[in-house]
Amino acid sequence: QASSGSCHRDRAGLCNAAPMSALAGLLPLSMAAAVSVAVAQSGIRQRQGRRPSNVRPRCCDPRSVATWAPLLAACFLLGAPLVGAANAACPATATVSAEDWQAASQALADLGATGAPPPWPEWGRAWLQLGQQVRLGLEENLVACPEGAVTALLHSVGALDEAEGEMAALELVKMLHHLVASGGLPALGVKPQDGGEPWRQQWLLTAASLIRFAYLKWVQVPQDSSSKEATLPPIMPALQAHNSFVFKQTVGDFVRTGVYDLELTENSVLFSEAFAFMAFCRMHEVDYVLESGVYKGVSTEVWSLFAKDVSAVDIFISNEANQRLSRRSNVRLFEGDGRALLPQLLTEQPGRKAAIFIDGPKGELAIRLALSLREHPQVAFVAIHDMAPYRQELGKLGAFFLSDESWYQEAYGHLDAPFKARPDMPAGGTMAFLS
Repeated sequence: QASSGSCHRDRAGLCNAAPMSALAGLLPLSMAAAVSVAVAQSGIRQRQGRRPSNVRPRCCDPRSVATWAPLLAACFLLGAPLVGAANAACPATATVSAEDWQAASQALADLGATGAPPPWPEWGRAWLQLGQQVRLGLEENLVACPEGAVTALLHSVGALDEAEGEMAALELVKMLHHLVASGGLPALGVKPQDGGEPWRQQWLLTAASLIRFAYLKWVQVPQDSSSKEATLPPIMPALQAHNSFVFKQTVGDFVRTGVYDLELTENSVLFSEAFAFMAFCRMHEVDYVLESGVYKGVSTEVWSLFAKDVSAVDIFISNEANQRLSRRSNVRLFEGDGRALLPQLLTEQPGRKAAIFIDGPKGELAIRLALSLREHPQVAFVAIHDMAPYRQELGKLGAFFLSDESWYQEAYGHLDAPFKARPDMPAGGTMAFLS
């Protein structure tokens, strides 16, 4: 019933049938009491154990997203009353009903009539359900109702950080930057609204400017220039001799794991990358591996050859991965968001040293996740796949080894012989290691 807006299914498949009309009654009562009613009716559920209390999120700024997320909503509030005043009807979409759009618009009109600021953070929590529905069909909702979609998302981003974690809020900012601030959704555009002074007409451009600032400040990781160096030096030259010694002590054990008996598949890790991961696990005496991004389960199976236990997470576990890993008794598979599940899996086994491999999310969100996870006292190191475009920035962030370093490929590139014999099978990607 998603199209009617009467049933919102979250990522766990749970149905939340609370009507968004709760927002419509948010302001006519006394502000604080009304928000309490709306929060209760909206079915907001706090996720238990979301972030261990002893872990400090680490991104470009040491503060949590919860610190700056309300700023987005507060700044956007300058344009919000215009939505209610215009009272323009937004059409129903696959995830938001017309009634839900109207209820949210009325809540904004009522807020404008009071002349008072909203009660933070309850105001954001009351918007969370609508924000989640908008995210489920983000592009469609931005086109169908740009005012309502951007309003719901920015008002609820602080509550999103609280309910689903910092990485979910960062992902939302990145998507809004791409679709709204960078022209990734041409059908949306940044068009002036009818009536009023120019700064009132250009409310979406104002929101886009703030979104862009948040993205550049807290999400973006600059990529290297497009020119590719012929020779890739060590990311940390002082450690080359040390890393070389570690690899020499481990390469025989890697070959004897049986890794060359595994079936090859496309887009998997190269054996030279897997070998480096194993070598650092041995160096740190790690016997527990956590993985985010399973795909067909090849890397998961490789870790199972030398680790005592492997826990792997993906939004969707494919049949091929299930079949491949069913014979590995030391592997546990979890369907869900690795950004939320990995910290929980770590806390299940306190005191146990672990290594983490991230192959999803990708790009800068993977780096942000790695920077957060490496702060956990149990984590010996974090490895991230497909990091070639970020070499320079990774060096600044403390990466101690990259699998494409020229000296390493000269010494251990031969481990990838089975893949080199299959040019029709693309595989591998620079693996970066941080601790």
